Amino acid sequence: MSEEQIKKIVENCRESVKEKEIKQTEEAYDKSLDSDDVSEPKQEPMDTEEAQDSESNKKNDKKDKKKNKDKKEKKNKKEKQVKEKEREREKEKEKEKSDQEDPEPENVYVPPVSMLKDSEQKVQQTTFSKPLVRVPDSVLRKTCEPFLQDGSCSEVTPKLMKCRECKMTPTQRGKTVPNIFCRFYAFRRLKYSQRGFVTIDGFSELSDAEQDDIDPWIPKSPIIEPKIDVETARFIIGRVGDKFCELVQQEKESHVCAGDNAKVAWKRAVTGVREMCDVCDTTLFNMHWVCHKCGFVVCLDCYKVKSSEMDEEESQDKREESEGGVKEEQRQWLTCSANRQAHDVDKLMLTQIIPADALWEVGRMVHEVRDKWQIHRACPCSPKNNTKKNGIRNDLMNEAIKHMSPKKKLVNGIGSEEKSKTKNGNIKSTVYNPDSSSPLSLLADVASMDSEKTRERSESPLLTKKKDGKNGKSYNPITEPVSPGSSEKKMPPSCSTLRELLTKTAGSKVKNNNESNKKKSKNTSSLCDIIQKVVEKQAPKDSDRVVAEAADKDNEPMKLLHYKPRFGTGHNLVRETPIIVHNLTETSVLYPDVPHSWLCDGRLLRLHEPRHRGNLKIFMEQWKRGQPVLVSGVDRYINQELWKPAYFSKHFGEFENDLINCRTSCLVVNQPMKHFWDGFSCMEERLVDEEGTPMLLKLKDWPPGDDFSDVLPQQFNDLMQSLPLPEYTRRDGRLNLVSRLPDFLVKPDLGPKMYIAYGSAQYPKEGTTNLHLDVSDATNVMVYVGYLEEEERGYIEKDRETLKAMEMARCDPITKRRIREVRETPGALWHIFDAVDADKIRDFLNKVGKERGETIEQHHDPIHDQSWYLDESLRDRLAKEYGVLGYTILQCVGDAIFIPAGAPHQVRNLNNCIKVAEDFVSPENVHHCFQLTQEFRHLSEGHSNHEDKLQIKNIIYHAVKDATAVLNDADPNDIDS
Repeated sequence: MSEEQIKKIVENCRESVKEKEIKQTEEAYDKSLDSDDVSEPKQEPMDTEEAQDSESNKKNDKKDKKKNKDKKEKKNKKEKQVKEKEREREKEKEKEKSDQEDPEPENVYVPPVSMLKDSEQKVQQTTFSKPLVRVPDSVLRKTCEPFLQDGSCSEVTPKLMKCRECKMTPTQRGKTVPNIFCRFYAFRRLKYSQRGFVTIDGFSELSDAEQDDIDPWIPKSPIIEPKIDVETARFIIGRVGDKFCELVQQEKESHVCAGDNAKVAWKRAVTGVREMCDVCDTTLFNMHWVCHKCGFVVCLDCYKVKSSEMDEEESQDKREESEGGVKEEQRQWLTCSANRQAHDVDKLMLTQIIPADALWEVGRMVHEVRDKWQIHRACPCSPKNNTKKNGIRNDLMNEAIKHMSPKKKLVNGIGSEEKSKTKNGNIKSTVYNPDSSSPLSLLADVASMDSEKTRERSESPLLTKKKDGKNGKSYNPITEPVSPGSSEKKMPPSCSTLRELLTKTAGSKVKNNNESNKKKSKNTSSLCDIIQKVVEKQAPKDSDRVVAEAADKDNEPMKLLHYKPRFGTGHNLVRETPIIVHNLTETSVLYPDVPHSWLCDGRLLRLHEPRHRGNLKIFMEQWKRGQPVLVSGVDRYINQELWKPAYFSKHFGEFENDLINCRTSCLVVNQPMKHFWDGFSCMEERLVDEEGTPMLLKLKDWPPGDDFSDVLPQQFNDLMQSLPLPEYTRRDGRLNLVSRLPDFLVKPDLGPKMYIAYGSAQYPKEGTTNLHLDVSDATNVMVYVGYLEEEERGYIEKDRETLKAMEMARCDPITKRRIREVRETPGALWHIFDAVDADKIRDFLNKVGKERGETIEQHHDPIHDQSWYLDESLRDRLAKEYGVLGYTILQCVGDAIFIPAGAPHQVRNLNNCIKVAEDFVSPENVHHCFQLTQEFRHLSEGHSNHEDKLQIKNIIYHAVKDATAVLNDADPNDIDS
């Protein structure tokens, strides 16, 4: 509890004690009067007239005593009222003095410290509050002008309608609830009635926003630290601009849901408070709905789900099921705390956080900046790009018409084995080439229009690993995945594009059926007729073959049989740029000064010098493709004494913490950390299970709940100065988009976090961390690797189990050479998969679960649940049946692994390891963060990833806003010159 809360409690106690003392004195006074009446001395008997006179005198005395008593009570009440008025006047004077003494207020509103969590009070101590009530209270009582609520509901007046937070009891506040602050603070308008009572006068409106309220939300120079240059701003707009426009379009949908005539309230951003949806725990970006009685808040997505549940028809349900998407299940809404009734969708109040029309203004400025700097745009908010004719977009049709020109060269319509260049540079093909004026040619040319995307699978680095079948044709597990046992069957012709599929499979058929088709019209009427003429229909023999061959060779999503994506097939991720196989001979010419090498058969970049200035350019070339990167040599720049087990055992051994048994996934509660550290290097000192077997323990996300810099300041500073690629990894990195968030927003906790666990090289089927993915990018640094005492003394051969594990994992020869020849200290074995393959992995794991007799629940997610570790057999099946191959990475001491957002990965410690991870948000992977935030909404409330802690929408908005400000002030002509 804060000091102000304690002071208020003490004052209330003192007032209650005073009131009790006054009551006791009054009761004692009444008793004394009664006792006086009773204790009067007995007198001798009097005459009847004297007796009557005495009785009347006694009655008059009692009446006088009662009158005196009433007068005293009235006096006490008046004195109390006067004291209360004096206190209010003193408070008003103090406020006026503080307003005069304080500097110009900032453009955000700060709630009282008593309304914030303890973790948020540190932020409030260094900020200033913009005064909500600028007019003195005495003036407001006379004029009855409205003012904003400047305190919690109970602090303003006890008779005011309270929000659902202020109605909570102390026991309810102690529970884990998302929002602990007054819902109506700086939002609800109040006013004094003519009788002096506080009444409700609506809510703040968009017209109430002043210029200093709008400034933090619009592009304005100078931008906040860190500063970014023009090239960085162009890069951010190019990578994030389309997602920002998509975000703007989503916000516009709220006006459609509410109606054109709906009034919009404005809720100010409050420093230190993260507005969240009461239904799905998603961070509110801008548009949302609020109950005007209790402050219940619901986001746009939950509002649409609720309204569609009430109004949708059966035909719409059938149409959604036919599209392949899973219909979102409606979550239970909280009842109104004011009347205990269910919330009516139509009676909720549309509210926005961004003041005035700042969001729409930024959207307009982004388009102007793109045109000014000629930045490529593929956003959905341009109506010209989305207009369709006969189901085909106009821009695609125009490109197809251009493709029909004889002067236009074919880009990717012919396989590399079947094309040859003449002296003039024209491409000649030996395959069937239909007439250029036929609809078949138009369809084939449209299919070959986008050379980059259609070349993705054909230029995959995995093409270097080809297997020859019986027929002598090359087999690629990515482009032609098949089920186990089907490799000896006749393989389909390799067609990397739709044009090849049409020409290769249709050439012979068209020639054979040429005579029979003479009587028919040469022009086909529809797309179905074209496909029926050139594609033979064949019934599949088994379901696995259907799954493998359902993936279109033009990089379209595979049809999944055991997992339905949450957002339909249209939301499946597709690789933007193809994976390229590199070799050191080629890249040494492009980057001659950068020490680097290539692992995983040329797909994984390894940088040898963490602080080399040339690392950034080659790193960005790999990072934009969604590939992991390995950086070695970080241990040369850290203080290794700070990361040894002895240090942590000495300073934190007495603290209790929960441990996890990696073999059983069971939680070992409240164990002294000294027991864990004592067993770090000695097997005999480890905790044992019920059977007496030493447990394979780990600490995850330690220290929990606290900022790493507060608990371990020395380690924090040591890590920050040694992290490679600081433009991405540091909190103030110019390419870390989290650094663009302003101070009045609660920044997400992105670490660092420590991952400490025993080695498990002798357990090949059990991992230290099961398969999972993260909503943000991350870099994981191996700061310490320790052997057991038996290995150090020579009783057990070092790295014997490690070499076996590397052989089973099929590490490449260069990685094996690091252990056998260079004698580096191996720590952990990683398997990282591409983010675009996440749904395929989900489908595969659900399939394996069904084979093992498991029931797949509706909200089950095999990756988010972290219930699988892919051993050698499962990885082989995944490659053969789904064409998914990952990156096998050995992490040694001083290695930092960069993991892209959304990339499924698993870890297996070969020796005792201490790793430190720092998260960040890069412009290249914002689209993955955006989609994962939507996925987390569907997880159960008890899931660790259910709550939206990243606030990706706020990150996108402020990153684009700052980049727009930089580009607005610059001139393209000056940069070019």
